[in-house]
Amino acid sequence: MRWENLTSPEFAQAVINCAGVGIIPVGVLEAHASHMPLGTDMFTAHFAACRAAEQESVIVFPPYPFTINHETAHLPGGLVIKRDLAFALLENICDEMYRNGIDKIILISGHGGNRFFLPLFVQTLPEKAKPYVVYFADLPVVPIEDHILDEEELGHACEAETSLMRCINDDIVHMDQAPPQRFSNAHRNRPIAAAGGYTQVDWYAMYPHMYVGDARKATAEKGEALFAYRIAALVKLIQAVKADEVSAELVAEFNRRQAHPTVPSFWTTGKVD
Repeated sequence: MRWENLTSPEFAQAVINCAGVGIIPVGVLEAHASHMPLGTDMFTAHFAACRAAEQESVIVFPPYPFTINHETAHLPGGLVIKRDLAFALLENICDEMYRNGIDKIILISGHGGNRFFLPLFVQTLPEKAKPYVVYFADLPVVPIEDHILDEEELGHACEAETSLMRCINDDIVHMDQAPPQRFSNAHRNRPIAAAGGYTQVDWYAMYPHMYVGDARKATAEKGEALFAYRIAALVKLIQAVKADEVSAELVAEFNRRQAHPTVPSFWTTGKVD
């Protein structure tokens, strides 16, 4: 059920039908080489969420592009949201979902750059003592199966991601504009990476053109096969979230205990509080 397509009465009934579970499909606006739309990550996350909702009822928030995207600011068309604003806006959206009856919120990302942002967002929710539960869908952005893809190097505007977009809407993927040759990791960060370091230009050091591998091998059929794995995993997560009666109790318990920290009796008696 797509949030924006529902009438107000339909929305109220949908909250009941989906047991108060909603999904925010999180993407970004950024360059995807020369052949793919800026909204690729947003489109793929929303597509997967809507397809999953056809199998397991859930309210799908509209495509959401306001996250962390600093690593592509050197290319045209990217929308870079200030860090504090990105956190505050997503919190505001979650608050509004809860106010409208959605007390279990799943965050699914189509953007690899959210691999730090979204877990940190979830991790820091206790500081506000939120009464709802947020689940980060820790699913691969692109589930890889050797028998589907030809390229080994994947990650951005690659064979896999281009296939996903060709499956969604081939009209906005310009295969005739794809880079004329494949691109491999430049490894300009190799010495620091080998020593266990990471810098703010780590991704740029590897893939300055925001392009990986060879997109010319992409097909809509490959995209459909890749989506099948991702959607199946998301459906399984939605079902687990609906059945989850523990997390909400733990959130309430933690919120209560953090307001008045006490020494647990387990430390001295071995008994669980």
